[in-house]
Amino acid sequence: MPKILVLDNLSDEGVNVFRNAEGFEVDVKPPQKPDELLAIIGEYDGLVVRSGTKVTAEVFENPGKLKVIGRAGVGTDNIDKPAATNAGVVVMNTPGGNTLSTCEHTFALLLSLCRNTPAAHASMDAGRWDRKKFMGTELSGKTLGIVGAGRIGGAVAKRAQAFEMKVLVFDPILTQLKADALGVELVTMDEMYAQADFITIHVPKTPETDNMIGTEQFKKMKSTSRIINCARGGIVNEKELAEALKNGDIAGAGLDVYTSEPFEDNPFMGLDNIVTTPHLAASTDEAQTVVAVDVAQQMIDYLDNGIINNAVNVPSLDKETREKLGPLISLAGKLGRFQSLYIEGRPSSIEIEYSGDIGIADTYAITTAVIIGFLEPKVESVNQVSAPSQLAERGISSSEIRVPGDTSFGFQIKVTVTTDKETSQIAGTLYDNTDPRICSIGGTRMDAVPDGWMVVSINEDKPLVLGRLTSVIGEAKVNIANLTLGRDEEGGCALTLINLDSPLDEDALNQLRGLEHVQQIRQVQL
Repeated sequence: MPKILVLDNLSDEGVNVFRNAEGFEVDVKPPQKPDELLAIIGEYDGLVVRSGTKVTAEVFENPGKLKVIGRAGVGTDNIDKPAATNAGVVVMNTPGGNTLSTCEHTFALLLSLCRNTPAAHASMDAGRWDRKKFMGTELSGKTLGIVGAGRIGGAVAKRAQAFEMKVLVFDPILTQLKADALGVELVTMDEMYAQADFITIHVPKTPETDNMIGTEQFKKMKSTSRIINCARGGIVNEKELAEALKNGDIAGAGLDVYTSEPFEDNPFMGLDNIVTTPHLAASTDEAQTVVAVDVAQQMIDYLDNGIINNAVNVPSLDKETREKLGPLISLAGKLGRFQSLYIEGRPSSIEIEYSGDIGIADTYAITTAVIIGFLEPKVESVNQVSAPSQLAERGISSSEIRVPGDTSFGFQIKVTVTTDKETSQIAGTLYDNTDPRICSIGGTRMDAVPDGWMVVSINEDKPLVLGRLTSVIGEAKVNIANLTLGRDEEGGCALTLINLDSPLDEDALNQLRGLEHVQQIRQVQL
């Protein structure tokens, strides 16, 4: 029975999704300090947080049963994602749930700045009528610069056009086709600084965006420009922004996010050309309900069916894609496991080659399945999140190549493992897109079923060898389920793969190794 820990005041609608899910148990607690969370996290399969709880690297040193963390919202900078990945814990967020609320709050700050609404209200509250003091500016006809045109940035662009604003966008991965569809102009950051009357930030906090706008950038902006940040604190340097506001380098700013929350050492105290709010962008009843329900359903889908939606530390794998890839993932796992049990020596590299038409563009899930299959016999636990990092930690490099040319089959997956003693190669395919087959070992073509106990013999292509092999197996009272032959040429090197109903003991294997013309005997279990 999966057990879920819910922190940070998740809405009741989200909690009820867990409670109504068959077989799930849920505990609701207030925000936890890192040491408090560390003491209890091991008994839970899933953890739900908002922004109040920090999930540090120490939590993942001994994660216990923990498999998934759901962030009810967008930002995941309160979760140590590299540590989660190494521990095999999926980190999910809900990027669509607060799109509209953040977009609307952006305009709330923008309009408040343009029309001096907070200061005018404070003046009225003090009994004054300072109508002439609060002369404003209109949005219509002005130029809005948007940094980051994802869900939120795109929604802001759409609504800005309703205000009859010209919209500029800086987004290094936005295509011209998408920009045309949004009705925006793609520009560089310097072009935006020079042209925009307003600039709004909608990018994640990364090493590249940390302090991306400071004194140097403010000097490039119009003195009448205003900047809005509803994304993440620290993208705009707060101390340098305060100086720019004091010096008149820019006309105003609206902030909803800060480098520390609650905000400490506030450099904006006493300034009348800034509007600040305490991280309210996602704080609407509607947004909190949506993100709570979304994160609960995503976690249930993962824990019940392995479906990954909106993960930030592993590619997402929705239900339809997972069902389509199921046979490929199974085949890939078998090829990886075969190599793990078959090779001799210390492995240094794994190469996965895809040839022919595999039917998908993104092979990450298939490559990861090979690595999982390879590692499972060697490590205590591994999954699609931790597999690449666990392989790297063991000093084993991995690479993936695509070969578009024809094969003898519609497609094949070839796994080559290099050790300090040998290079081993196996290739597999699917019949009718569902039936797994080994189609070559060491370059020798064959048609073998990758299942159960398997004995692989490399021997000279001579008469009586096969009969002697099967006689030893029969004398060991082990039944043969299937048998496949292959050879490089007549009288050359032959390969025999024998599927068994039960394993051979070491004495029987040594008898096989001692047979005339037999060069190598190895046994694996898939």
